[in-house]
Amino acid sequence: MISKSAKHIANKVKDAAVQLFASQLINNFNLEKFGLGVDLKKLGRMTKLKINSEKQEVYLTFDLHGEQSPIELTVQYRVLTPTQIEIVSVSSSRDWIATLVNEVLPTKRKQITVPAAVTTALSKILD
Repeated sequence: MISKSAKHIANKVKDAAVQLFASQLINNFNLEKFGLGVDLKKLGRMTKLKINSEKQEVYLTFDLHGEQSPIELTVQYRVLTPTQIEIVSVSSSRDWIATLVNEVLPTKRKQITVPAAVTTALSKILD
């Protein structure tokens, strides 16, 4: 049986590996695939990503063109399957973003399927 502290350390190592991979993925993310007609590079860039898998929480900071200060997001999520997560709630330094996600975005759009290529790459990193 794995001790609680060993599991905590393993989660921290896994989170660090995923953060590294996800940082590259997010900063090169193309929103055109979701019908939004732009890639993230045209809007700005993500400057910070911190994953806490024990709390099922992601903290992100974005420097977006035209914004005077960085936009901070904290995303609470739930793992539905190995390839699907659901956004439970979002808090943000911009109230309108939290309202948009928490109250306006339909539940169906809050479920995100992770592409098979990403889960394959992550499994190679984490094994």
